[in-house]
Amino acid sequence: MVNKNWKIWVFRKAVPVLKKQATPLPVKELAFRAIRFAVTCGRSHPVSFALRPVLGHRQLRSALGLGIAVGAVVMAVYGPLPAGAGDLGGPVSLADMTVSAEVSLTTKTGVRLPLDVYGISQKYWLLHSGIDMRAPLGEPIHPIMSGKVMKVEKEWFGYGNMVVITHGAEYQSLYGHLSKILVREGQVVTTGTIIGEVGSTGRSTGPHLHLEILENGRTVNPATILGIKL
Repeated sequence: MVNKNWKIWVFRKAVPVLKKQATPLPVKELAFRAIRFAVTCGRSHPVSFALRPVLGHRQLRSALGLGIAVGAVVMAVYGPLPAGAGDLGGPVSLADMTVSAEVSLTTKTGVRLPLDVYGISQKYWLLHSGIDMRAPLGEPIHPIMSGKVMKVEKEWFGYGNMVVITHGAEYQSLYGHLSKILVREGQVVTTGTIIGEVGSTGRSTGPHLHLEILENGRTVNPATILGIKL
């Protein structure tokens, strides 16, 4: 009964706190993951199962899960991390920027910004493998470089409507949360091609483009590649 009671307490106390507008979206993600672990701790959860040889005492496991959940709530309230795009992440006080579409880089030629008008609502960091570019719903999206469409997916969760483009053997770019996809797998595209439109599909709380860039299979900061000053 004790184990069940603390789980009920976690949901009653933690969820309303995490839904506050002032709570940063990345912290919410961490908090919800910790709460899910706490709720399943002591049952058939893989992490809990791995800990059983060491933490064989049931009450100790429950206390550990409760401690993680409480810590997640504290982080959600006081954690100084960047906010996400949209309602649950709170309003983003960044002005929209109208910029030149073409970006001149000494390291990589023929690179352009995927959007003409945007605001950065979340930066690239340890737990966010790309940048979120807030823009009006339906804003056209261009590839950052010429290439070939490798993957087109439509999901209810995660990236939602997503396009992945390869740029030779070295680079790949991913465009997530699109409202419309206007290309097909195998299609050759240029920086002038419109591959889709800004949306809020998948795990999103407002219209924005999630952009990831991979260099030799590893994510890199898109702001560095595109010459965006944050």
